[in-house]
Amino acid sequence: MTVPLLFIVGVGRSGTSLLQSMLASHPDVAYLPETIFLRRYIPRGRLQAIYEKQGKQAVEQALEADEYFFRTGLDPANIVSRAIEHGSFLDASIYLEMLAAYTCDSKNWVGDKDPRAIEYLPLLKSVAPDSLVLHILRDPRDVLASKKKAAWSKKGHVWKHVFANRVQFTIGSRRGPDLFGKRYHEICYEELLSAPEKVLSGLCRDLGLEYDKGMLSFGNAARKLVADREMSWKKETLGPLLTENRAKWKTGLHPREVLLTELCCGQAMARGGYKKDQRSRRLSLKDRLWVQAGRLLIVMATWPYIQYRNFRIRRACRRLR
Repeated sequence: MTVPLLFIVGVGRSGTSLLQSMLASHPDVAYLPETIFLRRYIPRGRLQAIYEKQGKQAVEQALEADEYFFRTGLDPANIVSRAIEHGSFLDASIYLEMLAAYTCDSKNWVGDKDPRAIEYLPLLKSVAPDSLVLHILRDPRDVLASKKKAAWSKKGHVWKHVFANRVQFTIGSRRGPDLFGKRYHEICYEELLSAPEKVLSGLCRDLGLEYDKGMLSFGNAARKLVADREMSWKKETLGPLLTENRAKWKTGLHPREVLLTELCCGQAMARGGYKKDQRSRRLSLKDRLWVQAGRLLIVMATWPYIQYRNFRIRRACRRLR
């Protein structure tokens, strides 16, 4: 792949889809619909295993049956044939061929988005070492409030959502700069809402692109990138820009949920300059015990989870050598 990759990551419900739609509206940038290909296939070598056991046609059939791959509109037979010619790890080669096929000579960047790929940055570095990574950051309390409403996440326990925020921001903020250096950028969601032209023009400057005002009219790009089943929780990407879509946690969260988030996601709170709430001073004993139990569990599970994730990724990266 000769066109550099512009990869968007961030804790779920942080504004990754909005940023993707904005960038996809630039005439020199092409974005895949979200396929989650990097972390669904490459760590386990699913397609490589199918190829070794059943051959090329079986790989094509596996991609044809993949609803995420189907959204790209790409021909699986062509993609697999070109990937096999590389003679390298098939899952990674197919991913690179997908990216290459989704752009043309007139595009300077090709993009992909997977919020949770923030946990897989070393793998991204191994597959596409020249990637530029955009990590979008949002107030972790608003992230929780949004996850409690979204169809895909509203049934999850609050502790689980806070844990995911803590772990993913920790991994991203530690590994991102080390792996990608100046090619790793943090973008504040609230600043993107309040000063979109400033944020996007600065980003274009870093990418070597001329800023295009069409990036603020991102509805058409969003319609191509957002699947129908995702519309219930991504409809805001159709525009117009919801400049006041912040501080929803003040009415959407219980004070004990606010306190738990502030205690467990202190690094993200500090990085975004988010002020702590004062209502926690009036919590009942029962609520305080709930907060302390959740905090203890989340903090104790953070390091083992990061070690586990690192072990899985190291093993996946070895396959690519």
